[in-house]
Amino acid sequence: MLIAYGSTPAHELKQEKMMSVCRPALTVPLMARKVPALIGHLNYQRAELFNKQRRLAGRFALRPIIDLSGFKTRAVIDWLTLGILLERPTQFWWIQTEISRLLGRTPFVVNTLGKERGASVGFDVTFQEPDIPKLLKAVAAIGAKFGLGMEPVVRSIEISVDFRPIVASGLERAKIARVLMNHLLVEPDVTSNLRDRPRTVWGRDEHSVMRLIYDSKHLTGEENKRFLIETDRDRAPFTDGTFELGAKEAEVRWRVMDKIIDRQNVRAGTFIALDAKSKRARIEVTLDRPEVADLGITFLSDLGDLNFSKLQGRYFRFFLPTFSRQAELHQGAKSALCVWRDRQRALKFSKTGSIGLRAMDEAFAEQWTELKRQALRDMHERGLRLQRTDRTGVGSAGSFIAYEDLNERVLTALRNLGKRVAVGFGSKA
Repeated sequence: MLIAYGSTPAHELKQEKMMSVCRPALTVPLMARKVPALIGHLNYQRAELFNKQRRLAGRFALRPIIDLSGFKTRAVIDWLTLGILLERPTQFWWIQTEISRLLGRTPFVVNTLGKERGASVGFDVTFQEPDIPKLLKAVAAIGAKFGLGMEPVVRSIEISVDFRPIVASGLERAKIARVLMNHLLVEPDVTSNLRDRPRTVWGRDEHSVMRLIYDSKHLTGEENKRFLIETDRDRAPFTDGTFELGAKEAEVRWRVMDKIIDRQNVRAGTFIALDAKSKRARIEVTLDRPEVADLGITFLSDLGDLNFSKLQGRYFRFFLPTFSRQAELHQGAKSALCVWRDRQRALKFSKTGSIGLRAMDEAFAEQWTELKRQALRDMHERGLRLQRTDRTGVGSAGSFIAYEDLNERVLTALRNLGKRVAVGFGSKA
């Protein structure tokens, strides 16, 4: 519970401010589905804001108590799907055999211009954890044997950023994973469409999905807005589940997990269990066309020219929530209402993270706009005027401020990935 600005009497405010130095401003339990359910806690502390923007006036941020320097951060291309057009037809297993011989791993190959097992000139080939020089050799081998009608097209790509504790610790992985879940804030609207909304997934069927923000297909627009504001039906993500954001058919999708296995083959039921030192928290971003094209990537060679740094501001954006200091600065009913509202906001954030909190803020704003519209005519008839709209917490970033430390760690990891990819394409000469 948020405690740093709790009571209105001055002496109680002073007491709470002194106590907040010793105890966290917000405590988030880290829960698993399995026993023991409670893994630990992620604590938050107040952070004063030095940003002079009007939208942040009289506010403070909540910052997670976690040492980012205790993690090694690395970005990778998790997988890459290429559309390959051949000059003469063949069957998919010949493509698999040729690539497996060079890479030592069997790629996933789909016939795109014919029946599944029939001969074709069009295939989508997915390369797991592609090593660029080896990938280029595999494409060259396919071209030498079957001929290429055109340069391979990048259909989709998944880019991941890993956070591995320098000192192996399941609790630290759970903490950083929850930080990634809580502070991720994406540009697309992921709350209007129920299928986009954040969820925890731990299996392959509908019974293995838990929605974090309450939703129902039977809710009207006003009812749905009310549930975005309320917190009673919200659920917090499990530490041993996968946090997902974006519908399965969306052009961009996000996943956050505590990665303890690798090279999983769902069909075969096989995987590699990672040792303690290799386990890490991971955030994955999956890009399909036309999103890939919007990055300037059409052909495989375009990937070598991609500025990976710009992916941070587009897909890996992390923000800190901010809250009002109204109760510390003023007394009265307005301050009490502000305290109540921010306590609701803190509870929403603790369960559904920045995604849910932004949806709540937007629903509050829409509700206030509608109330003003309804009251405006009556006030004019009485000769009254509405107070000027408070500009605090509005704008493209709303009531959030950039989580600069985390963004910088991700930016550096993506920049280093870009360097490795560029070197890989340079080696083809």
